[in-house]
Amino acid sequence: MAHRDASVSEPVVYTAGVINYRNYDDLAPCLHALQAQTHAPAHITVVDADSDETRLASLEREFPAVEFERIENHGYAGGANRLLAFLERAAPNAGFSLILNPDTFLETDFCEVLLDSMSSRPDVALAGGKLFRSGRDRLDSAGIRLPLNRRPQDRGSGEPDRGEFDEAEYVFGASGAAMMIRLAALADLEIEGEIFDEDFFVYHEDTDLSWRAHKLGWRVYYEPAAMAVHKRGWQKESRYSVPAEIRRHSFKNHYLQMVKNESLLSFVGLLPIFLFWEVLRFGFAVLLDRTILPAYGQAYKLMGRAFHKRRVLRSKLRDRPSR
Repeated sequence: MAHRDASVSEPVVYTAGVINYRNYDDLAPCLHALQAQTHAPAHITVVDADSDETRLASLEREFPAVEFERIENHGYAGGANRLLAFLERAAPNAGFSLILNPDTFLETDFCEVLLDSMSSRPDVALAGGKLFRSGRDRLDSAGIRLPLNRRPQDRGSGEPDRGEFDEAEYVFGASGAAMMIRLAALADLEIEGEIFDEDFFVYHEDTDLSWRAHKLGWRVYYEPAAMAVHKRGWQKESRYSVPAEIRRHSFKNHYLQMVKNESLLSFVGLLPIFLFWEVLRFGFAVLLDRTILPAYGQAYKLMGRAFHKRRVLRSKLRDRPSR
């Protein structure tokens, strides 16, 4: 596959964008941090769902160089796909795009450091940095790991930064809160026109994409020198403040990404772990959070589409050229 990366002796061209849904308080600081980058993006777009026109008009006046696009609410996944399309049209010569949550605030050299790492590693499709919670006293994400129960976990989440994640390395996944994407990989990664699976709507679409990238021969990189703060709306201690509809999406998406990405051989080998984990999940839902029980039905209704996407992915695996 031919890559679109610029020569290392030339400035790397990249774009950046924010997926916003009713979070105008954080959006302005997020954009200020993005505009303050030592390596500035060629273009910045905000996709805004269910827009508050008064708040958005104020932001448009404050950030005249930023493009604001009103969209319908298609969740994080749909917003990210539309954002990537807007960015490609705005700067077709870009080699990378950074997608952000509005509650993510970058250190000034975040993009420069991350792009340097990716530019020297042409096999990397996705990358992220070291994310902290508000106050910087705890980690938010140092990349994502995939344990045997196939419930992806942010490394170091909620823990003090003791230095155990200070080495740059290849990881399973990058957090969608601040994910840099190599645009040359998109043709490989898309499934029927979607980069992020819109059936997921919200949560786990970043791990689904990371899993797919690995299966297609790409890699994901963690660069701890690229640092940012992510406030994160869903934390364990505030689980029940998250709307039940959103919790159901997170619950159902576990099954969708398993169907799409898990190999049959691995599934059989890990079946005892899966069954044990499912007993725990069901017990939790029945005893502690019955509002998520409809997620089983939602997952079932989407199983046919998930198996179809699995077949499309397997076809890509058979047909892809060697890199």
